[in-house]
Amino acid sequence: MHGGSEFRVVVKMRHADNISKNADAFCSYPKACVLAIGMFDGLHRGHRRVIDRCLKLARKFGATAAILTFDPHPSTVIKTPHPPAKMLYAWRERSAMFAEAGAGAVFVKNFDARFAEESPEQFAQDLAKKFPNLKAIVTGENFLFGREASGNAETLAEICKRHGWKYEAVKRIKSGGKRISSTRLREALQKGNLPLYKRLAGRPYEAFGKVVGGRKLGRKLGFPTLNVGWNPDCKPPFGAYAVEVESASGASAPAVASYGTSPTLGENAPLIEAHILGRTSLKTGSRLRIRFLKFLRPQKKFASLEDLREQISKDKALAAKYFERISRKAGISGGKRV
Repeated sequence: MHGGSEFRVVVKMRHADNISKNADAFCSYPKACVLAIGMFDGLHRGHRRVIDRCLKLARKFGATAAILTFDPHPSTVIKTPHPPAKMLYAWRERSAMFAEAGAGAVFVKNFDARFAEESPEQFAQDLAKKFPNLKAIVTGENFLFGREASGNAETLAEICKRHGWKYEAVKRIKSGGKRISSTRLREALQKGNLPLYKRLAGRPYEAFGKVVGGRKLGRKLGFPTLNVGWNPDCKPPFGAYAVEVESASGASAPAVASYGTSPTLGENAPLIEAHILGRTSLKTGSRLRIRFLKFLRPQKKFASLEDLREQISKDKALAAKYFERISRKAGISGGKRV
């Protein structure tokens, strides 16, 4: 944290594509603030506990609840015995989630080799310069920082005491007898285990983006689709899904979607093609949030377009049954149409 260019200041906005950054002008944040520090990839239930505590302390101090996160993941910079972590969400999507969780400001720190060599005390000194009215810091109890991960929650508690900052380390929580972690989220998503993902995260897996134009093949087959490019590091399996599509207005509708590379057509860029189960006014340029609810089947290559049409019809029927079942279970008939 040796210069403003290493920080990105994220403006609080609802949608990831609308988040802006200021990579050069940020010298210090003058407002009183409480910082929640961490990667928070997937914003699972444990992360939310950290952020909720940050919000509570911010109210107590009359300060801004802010998030300090990092990009890229430290495992892509620091050599470890394990492969680098595949992120569920890029910094823009994570920042949008933080804003929705109540954060008044989000700061994205560039994690590079120089930063990785900073000592815990250097990190604290940089925080003091960047946040002159810092009131408190909140992290998870497993938080590590500084050169070779030499700093931990106890180290940070001592540093905060010297600087006059309050510090809280929030305990991790468990699900199924195991600690909730971003690693577990990634494993659940890559296996297509969406119920487990939702249980750990406290929310479904989501994709964000604008509807783009396509070949209109779905329309020709009788199943018009809303197409959104989506290519995160950590992906759900390619295949068919029951999804919920939410528009910029907050209205939502059930849909069946394929996510993948369209092997039948020889296309390689990952694309979500969502067919709304009903009428819709959404079109090219519409901004969407797509919630993945149930994995229906893996991606296939079809011998003909007629075979593809038949499979889409089956997928649609499966998705409709899924939504009928959850509607009966919830005792509702559906929400506002998109």
